[in-house]
Amino acid sequence: MRRMCADRANTPTLTPGLLAALGFVGMAGSLATDLYLPSFPSLQSDFGVTAAVVQLTLTAFLVGAAAGQLVVGTVSDALGRRRTLLVALALYAVAGFASALVGSIEAVIALRFAQGLFGAAGAALARAIVTDLADRAQAARGISIVVAMMGIGPILGTPIGALLAEWGGWRLALAGLATIATAMTVVTALAIPESLPPERRHPARIGRLLGNLAHLARDAPFVGYATSYAFTYGAFIIYIGSSSFIVQNLFGQTPVTYALAFAAGSASFVMGALASGRLATRIGVGPAQRIAQLAAVAAAIVLLCLILTATLTFALWIPLTCVFAAGIAGGMSSSTARALGRTRTAAGAGSAGLGLQQYVVGALATPIGGLWGDDTALPAVCGMIGGLLIALAAAAFGGFREAREAA
Repeated sequence: MRRMCADRANTPTLTPGLLAALGFVGMAGSLATDLYLPSFPSLQSDFGVTAAVVQLTLTAFLVGAAAGQLVVGTVSDALGRRRTLLVALALYAVAGFASALVGSIEAVIALRFAQGLFGAAGAALARAIVTDLADRAQAARGISIVVAMMGIGPILGTPIGALLAEWGGWRLALAGLATIATAMTVVTALAIPESLPPERRHPARIGRLLGNLAHLARDAPFVGYATSYAFTYGAFIIYIGSSSFIVQNLFGQTPVTYALAFAAGSASFVMGALASGRLATRIGVGPAQRIAQLAAVAAAIVLLCLILTATLTFALWIPLTCVFAAGIAGGMSSSTARALGRTRTAAGAGSAGLGLQQYVVGALATPIGGLWGDDTALPAVCGMIGGLLIALAAAAFGGFREAREAA
């Protein structure tokens, strides 16, 4: 009895300080993209490459993050959350400093892959630590706080990245990102305890994870909702990967102005996710998803019409992309809820499958915006529309198959 009481006393709790620390390290992935985006033109100029080649640095990061989704959780189940997070964030920082010093675009691409692989630990293990330390109700509240803090990352990251890019180009931006990664490592060492005791650990079982993924691949509604989630994200990543070139090269704005415009879109993303969640409780998650995705595709279609009539201006770009970002957020949150609702007996595999498909589609979609050069928004907007139309069709397929099961 005394030992049980001592164990309980030594068990970490979800204090506000711990949640703040988890929210900070959870920003690793978003900061690695958003803080870096304003330096795209600088990177293109220094190496004399096309916009599509520069966007491969983002593609490489997303491919690494996709691989990290399958690796991080399995390793932490065997070695513990804190140790895995510490090592991953330290390597994430090392890769960041190295990428700021290299002399070729190929080396930057390779090191961005490494950043994605190790940076995936931030958000993945932040969620896992909350789940370890709380029951279902407490975990839901804790994760919502962590996710809300992670949503602040793009709002802060892009203006900071713009200032760094303006002062010292892409090298200073990547060095700044590596410095933040170092701070994340220190915060992990000082403020994040181990949440998975040795008696709850088990050997890594990649085979079991892959078996669960194969089972989910045969679940038609899950496939539909997961595909909808992935292509909604793909549409968003096309916008993210192209926005720096469009705003700075096409509209002639400065990196700081671009950062402020992107921050407005990021704020709209956060508000869209919150609004969609409230709407889902009133009319259902399926209708809420359709409304959000239709709003996003409508904004993209208006952008296309303005491009084709040569009337698109920076003043119109900002509100339309804010509507687009809000719709994307609602579509992603709703499709996540619908997909994971199908994985009650394999939640870990379902989450890994969502993340894997998300980053694979994102990696393939990233170069689309730069296919016709960096002085037009047409390929980016066409890609945004195409991704959302696929997402709508996939969600409809998933809903049809689920309704058919229930009949």
